[in-house]
Amino acid sequence: MAEINRLYGKALFDLALQQGNMETCLEQAALVRDMLELPESRQMLTNPLVPKASKLRFLNETFPGTLMEPLRSYLELLIDKNREEILPSSITEFLSMGDRWRGVVEAHVVSAAELRPEQLSALQEVLARKTNKTVDMSMTVDPSLIGGFYLNVGGYTVDRSVRRQLQDMKLSIERGEGFDGPQT
Repeated sequence: MAEINRLYGKALFDLALQQGNMETCLEQAALVRDMLELPESRQMLTNPLVPKASKLRFLNETFPGTLMEPLRSYLELLIDKNREEILPSSITEFLSMGDRWRGVVEAHVVSAAELRPEQLSALQEVLARKTNKTVDMSMTVDPSLIGGFYLNVGGYTVDRSVRRQLQDMKLSIERGEGFDGPQT
């Protein structure tokens, strides 16, 4: 299924690039993605029991005359070919391709405690330098980490949480390996 999402997302990406309206298409695709996050919208568009005409009417009422080509045709094609179930993930794939095209990387940090704005900003600056891209940063708090953080940047994860370190120590002890104390 991931391959089909990539193929459909790439087709939309290529069309938007070819037509020279990538930025607008990305903005509108983000609106469609946000709309699909609403349970009633997702149910309406992905339910195979809802007639195609009702789905198309729903799109026209939700986005009256605002969706440009090739996005409108893309959505209509998926509905016409009974591929609505891949709509959310293929739009997400298209948006990821668009981010790469614009030189943007998404980064998500999860920390045991709320990071101060200056800490978040400093982390964003370091990531921008390391990746040579604009960093779109988000953050959540997870007290179960005990301390530290983990970071996901462009699909790569760095885990510097106390929880992870404790898990690693436990595995080391279970394997009968020695513990030399904290690494510096």
